[in-house]
Amino acid sequence: MNQNTKNPYSEPLTADNCAFLLIDHQVGLLNFCTSIDPMICKNNILGLAETAKAFDIPTLLTTSWPEGPNGPTLPELIDMFPDHKIIDRPFVNFWDHEQSVEAVKATGRKKLVIAGIALEVCVALPAISALQEGYDVYAVVDASPDFNPLISQVTTTKLAAAGVSVTTWVNVLAELAKNTKQNGKFIAQFLRKYVGQYHVAVDNFLATAKTAETIAGHVDFDLPTKPIYAEADEKQHMLTPAELN
Repeated sequence: MNQNTKNPYSEPLTADNCAFLLIDHQVGLLNFCTSIDPMICKNNILGLAETAKAFDIPTLLTTSWPEGPNGPTLPELIDMFPDHKIIDRPFVNFWDHEQSVEAVKATGRKKLVIAGIALEVCVALPAISALQEGYDVYAVVDASPDFNPLISQVTTTKLAAAGVSVTTWVNVLAELAKNTKQNGKFIAQFLRKYVGQYHVAVDNFLATAKTAETIAGHVDFDLPTKPIYAEADEKQHMLTPAELN
């Protein structure tokens, strides 16, 4: 990049400047594109989708060959966006399908957050096509599995070399949330819901930390019926001065 050229990705993602393209997140594709563990990948996809919904960001859902082995759209996505019409296309490249491109243009957004199955086709092809038409493109690689890790590695390198911002769903969430006092609840809730390690850490915190009630109220978490720290306080007996004498 020319030193005098402004990096388009220096302008952060906001709820007002981006659209999400969730391309071919279909049951069959998820089952045989296993470069990412399917359960982890499914959580990544749903975390990304719920991020879009939480910030009211225009989101397109697409399929290819749903009546074949690719299968239908993930039912959780359908439940999350019940009013969305899923765009089915006959073209391999999303960007070759006029109806799909018109739907993107109708959003009026110039930053596109793209995830899909598989990374090397359903993300890479439209990402590079959109880049050539002046869009800023973010490829969410942990919500875009492929047939094996080598393909994912090669495709990620190709995307980055082309000028696509290679990112992850939590990075997108954090960039959109921006202010933890205003939007921290989304970070906490979605990480707890879709990232196993964070779920365990939060549950441990809620059960043991004396600040748990304050934090739980801030991010809308339910506290355990009787936190461990409360039980511990009951078991501890501080001697009074009279007892010491």
